[in-house]
Amino acid sequence: MGKILYFQWNSFMNDGIERALQKMNIIYDTFCYQFADWEKDDAFCEQFEAKIKTGAYRAVFSINYAPLISTVCARHDVRYISWVYDCPIHIRNLATLKNSCNTIYFFDRVQAEEYRSRGIDARHMPLAVDTELYRRIYETRSERAEREKYETDIALVGKLYRTEYQHYLQPLSAYQRGRLEGIIAAQLKVYGGYLIPDLVTDELLAELNDSYVKASGGKVSISRRELEFLLACETTGRERFLVLGLLSRHFATALWSNEKDERLTEVHYYGYADYYKQMPHIFHDAKINLNIALRVIQTGIPLRVLDVMGCGGFVLTNYREEIAEHFVNGAECVIYEDIEDMYAKAQYYLSHDTERRQIAANGLAKVQRDFTFEQALTGMLGAE
Repeated sequence: MGKILYFQWNSFMNDGIERALQKMNIIYDTFCYQFADWEKDDAFCEQFEAKIKTGAYRAVFSINYAPLISTVCARHDVRYISWVYDCPIHIRNLATLKNSCNTIYFFDRVQAEEYRSRGIDARHMPLAVDTELYRRIYETRSERAEREKYETDIALVGKLYRTEYQHYLQPLSAYQRGRLEGIIAAQLKVYGGYLIPDLVTDELLAELNDSYVKASGGKVSISRRELEFLLACETTGRERFLVLGLLSRHFATALWSNEKDERLTEVHYYGYADYYKQMPHIFHDAKINLNIALRVIQTGIPLRVLDVMGCGGFVLTNYREEIAEHFVNGAECVIYEDIEDMYAKAQYYLSHDTERRQIAANGLAKVQRDFTFEQALTGMLGAE
């Protein structure tokens, strides 16, 4: 079949992918590099091009899409396969997405469909989890005092999404601010759909940019893509704040994040959680793990959901279409419909240990069977 060049950076899933490649007896080399700028790095291009020339690689594979890898692969007629766990894809210049060497897999089905409609070879592939790798980590128990910090009623691992939204409000009129607040309020109330792109009209965008240009002397403007992402992050941040504030008044609630909000006075804050050293312990030991997905994820199963289940943990998540498609609500995970429903379900499952543990066990069994790296890589590396 030929050799794979696996490009690695400081991403999630690296260890699981390497273990799967080895189990599958796929011959591969690794190339490790941490970009300062994913779209402009002459040193990387020189090193990567030299690497490509040293081996007869049938394909380059990476987590997330790297425009510079695509550029080099296109130059040498090497297939480039990428698996994107970000939503949206975080690059500025989208032109290289159309390079003929690319096959780009998105975990969010709607995102894949949108890019495919633009003539890009975009395909859908849910993310995966290595349950055996996690089991080895969380069963390697540390001292009791160290373990106690992972044991809590409720845990959230992730960002608070504290944005620059207030900064962008300053040059706007009261009417324009009200329009943006109305979009956020509407999106906060809807858990089964993504309204923001439809509510950001061309007229509104033009009006906002008129205000930004006037206030900055022509130096500041905002694109549709930037505005939609800003509003999605602000909405998600407000939801996470409301959820954490409500739960922490009634239950022991832990936040593992590189962000902190001083207003959440009753939340136990533990800082950033290392993906392999700490995260499996958190997900395994917390009674309930929250997934409050970024609103721009329209249908996909976030990696956090699979990771929680892969650690044998219980996940309480907001609705996403693909979660409901692949998992039985109330048997393998629990999906909440709104914040009131989230609180009621958290309260219920904290007082029903046997039921909660059975759901966690069922979720673990499901991802062990249907969401392995071997399955995903077979689909991606074997597809033409």
